Amino acid sequence: MSEFNLGGVRFDADAVRAAAADLDAMADRLEHALGADGQALAVPAAGSDAVSLAAADTLTSVGASFVAQSGSGVDELRKLAALVRGQADAFGQVEVDNSADFTNL
Repeated sequence: MSEFNLGGVRFDADAVRAAAADLDAMADRLEHALGADGQALAVPAAGSDAVSLAAADTLTSVGASFVAQSGSGVDELRKLAALVRGQADAFGQVEVDNSADFTNL
């Protein structure tokens, strides 16, 4: 059974799995964008003076930090998608177990 409906409480396992797939797709798009555009965040110095070198170094460091933190965000999206899928599967198993319990009465 992929859908459970009881007086206003509704659980549609197919919709939940579709949401998990959407989260995975979002993570894929973000990961691809980070890989494709990450190099653009390396800022070359405008000149050889100390200020230009320091500014370029700071901006490049911020860009690298952004890529690293965004990568962690991609990982979290993937974990969330797996958790959502697991919850849909667990709910379905609970329903099967409950049906079996009633059948055994």
